[in-house]
Amino acid sequence: MAKVIVKNGDLNDAMKKFTRILIETKKAYLPHTFYLRPGLKAIEKSKNAQRKKYK
Repeated sequence: MAKVIVKNGDLNDAMKKFTRILIETKKAYLPHTFYLRPGLKAIEKSKNAQRKKYK
């Protein structure tokens, strides 16, 4: 679990740092959760691009 030290009672800044650490950890973990063969990986990538484009 990530640790963040609250300095000078600035809780908002500490929460932002903690959230950023969690996002970085999640991004590093996700590619290693399962294996997709290259053809399916390309299909998933294009699907995600379409979702992001129209979001």
